[in-house]
Amino acid sequence: MYNALIVEKNDDVAVVLEAIHVGDKVTYRYGDEERSVVSLSEVPVYHKVAVRDIKRGDHILKYGEKLGVATQDIKLGEHVHVQNLDSEREDL
Repeated sequence: MYNALIVEKNDDVAVVLEAIHVGDKVTYRYGDEERSVVSLSEVPVYHKVAVRDIKRGDHILKYGEKLGVATQDIKLGEHVHVQNLDSEREDL
């Protein structure tokens, strides 16, 4: 059963479809295969979890688009949010 969604194969994060607790398996469809990561963080519903290690300064992709820049190293399975991400979104 899938509890997360990834849209583009080059995305760095998956969006969780239910609240995730430390140690929970986050499972998502990646093309034709099923992939999983173990959560290192509490992740609220509809928030993001890293599906690969991300280095400080790297652009983070979600839905195939730049979401922001990592303000610190982010490990596979960690919650990705304002505590480790600087948004690149321009105010309209």
